[in-house]
Amino acid sequence: MLANLRRRLDSWRILALFTALFVVSQATLAVIVQPLGADMLRVQTTLSATHVQAIFARWDAAGLLPRYAFHYRVDMIHPLWYSTMLAAGLAKGFAAHAVPARWNFLLLVPFIAGACDIAENLVHLTFLADRANITPVAVLLGNGAALMKWALAAVSVIAVAFLAIRARLAPP
Repeated sequence: MLANLRRRLDSWRILALFTALFVVSQATLAVIVQPLGADMLRVQTTLSATHVQAIFARWDAAGLLPRYAFHYRVDMIHPLWYSTMLAAGLAKGFAAHAVPARWNFLLLVPFIAGACDIAENLVHLTFLADRANITPVAVLLGNGAALMKWALAAVSVIAVAFLAIRARLAPP
């Protein structure tokens, strides 16, 4: 299964397509959430239910909650774009360096990041549905998933960059 995934993702066409989809999606999200400011990142990364409640209260008072809710129209599919882009980058890097098949499991890391993103989104949607859902346990689950998403995505980006730089510096 992983060998087949690696073979399918080792494609410049797949990498280009999902990079383009990611860039358009990321730019769209940036435009949508821009009025939410730094609180957009804080609402994903704090482990304090009190902080999340305060952020939602500020957004509600400013009339920004509909904008926050609207961003999920893009953000629920966005993880597919970046997960596939990063996994394709890894597959290209693995092929360039003849990385042994035993490391193919690492192709799943970007998809685990994407799954964490979806989990975060689902928890945060419950916050939108009812502020009473903003509990310490729910914030820990949702934002724990968000922090894991950020960490796994960062590791994937670093790995892709390392493999790309190493390939560029390799003698012909």
